[in-house]
Amino acid sequence: MSYIALYRKWRPMVFEDVVEQGHIVKSLKYSVCNDHIAHAYLFCGTRGTGKTTMAHILSRAINCLNPQDGDPCNKCEICKGIISGSILDVIEIDAASNNSVDNVREIRDEVIYSPSQAKYKVYIIDEVHMLSTGAFNALLKTLEEPPAHVVFILATTEPHKLPATILSRCQRYDFRRITSGSIAKHLDKIALANNIKVEKTALDLIARLSDGALRDALSILDQCISTGNITITYQDVLSITGMVNETFIASFAGALNKKSIYDCLIKVNTLIMEGKDISQFVLELITYYRNLLICNIVDDVSQIIETSEETIDIMKSQAQLLKRDYIINIIHELSTLEASLKWASQPRIMLEVALIKICNINSGSHSRSDLNLGLNSRSGSATDLGTDSKLSSTPDSELDSKRQEISDITKLSDSTTDNAVNNAEGNQFMDSYKKLDETWKDVLHELSDYGKRPLCICLNKARIVPLNKNSIGIVFPEQGRVNKEIASQTENHQLIEKAVRTVMGKDIRVRCMVENDADSPFTHELNNEFNNGQESHHEDDFTNKIIGFADKHNIPIKIIDE
Repeated sequence: MSYIALYRKWRPMVFEDVVEQGHIVKSLKYSVCNDHIAHAYLFCGTRGTGKTTMAHILSRAINCLNPQDGDPCNKCEICKGIISGSILDVIEIDAASNNSVDNVREIRDEVIYSPSQAKYKVYIIDEVHMLSTGAFNALLKTLEEPPAHVVFILATTEPHKLPATILSRCQRYDFRRITSGSIAKHLDKIALANNIKVEKTALDLIARLSDGALRDALSILDQCISTGNITITYQDVLSITGMVNETFIASFAGALNKKSIYDCLIKVNTLIMEGKDISQFVLELITYYRNLLICNIVDDVSQIIETSEETIDIMKSQAQLLKRDYIINIIHELSTLEASLKWASQPRIMLEVALIKICNINSGSHSRSDLNLGLNSRSGSATDLGTDSKLSSTPDSELDSKRQEISDITKLSDSTTDNAVNNAEGNQFMDSYKKLDETWKDVLHELSDYGKRPLCICLNKARIVPLNKNSIGIVFPEQGRVNKEIASQTENHQLIEKAVRTVMGKDIRVRCMVENDADSPFTHELNNEFNNGQESHHEDDFTNKIIGFADKHNIPIKIIDE
């Protein structure tokens, strides 16, 4: 006899065997016992919660010759015929592949005929939301006034896609997600019946991975059993599913929270060498930071976070050291990364760039963070000045000397700012410039909240500059003229100004422009109102100092005006 998958072999045969759907079982059994059979049922819920299984049980129960307290006996001629498929009065249709008007017309033409052997002719239409508009219209009249011997059972994961006219003609039952505890208990029962021992931690992990779908959990267990091991361990489940263990996730988050780029990149390399899926890892990391956020907000998280007590203790200790806004920013960045990984040809590079970006959150201006990046520790991590191999291989005394020179350059930048703010009007304008630089991400997040993610993508590579006290410029790179045109459209331009006004708390005019455009007002206005002579002199000193340092130590450098 050929092998039967666990989710098929252990499919419930009576109502009581359906896991955690007691509210539906009670109602359906009452209907069967009292012969209150509706002409149409709608079973809704996420995958693997028992919708199709319940439909099969109901089809047998209403036709059974010897029902047992509302359950089918599964022994009479009718029940056996329905189970084996020899009785044609129970018809199961997959609406995903039979969604045309012609398919529904066939049903409409057949319902007028009485059942051949059973009491009711039952049509089970799975994934009914996949029917076309024309098919729904063809089905509507039949659902409204069906023959007395016909029962429709519609199953769907997306009831919101069904027309209201269909919904109003059905008895609706919503299937709940199955809790991890119930899934683990059911899996243990099945494993013991197959003479397999599964560690409790492994059962809990499978239950969490299934996300409330018992069928998914049974598929994972089936895959674990196929390895041939008599005992299934936590590590076995990790290996089969490509998951990363919680200890690694916690240590990775610890390195990210400390903004240790070197440690993060080393751990990414470990992931790649072990063959882990980057998209799956990012999803796990998002979930972990979601749990950190919950730990930061709620005292008792046992009913919200499904994991071991040891892991919860680690999460709480990490969450105490983080600000709530910082955790939210990380979740935003990782979510953006997860969405883009679906189309990425180089997922590792995108992950590494995102991690570096997260490590630089709230790190100040670009130039200063670029100079300090990688010089705060002896790890020798890569810097934006291209000093990776050179600085990491220098003796201690020479390295200290180079750090001192970097410090001198930074002090020069500080003195430049101090001199510039002596003028009251210049001080106010510089504060406005810094505020713009710090809140640009907030503007993009605000636009994202408006549901304008494509516009955010267009603005992603643009930079924002002050033009005067009441206006700013959005400067696109030369190759981004198309994005500039999109942002300049009336509707998009108004949304950008609205987002800027919301973030900055005052009315600010926005002007879109392209860098290196000779006719752009950005060059003239910015030079007149921001670089008033003295400031330009100090900025040149600062730039020349950096160039001199790079030339002295033969370091390649590219100056980008940001």
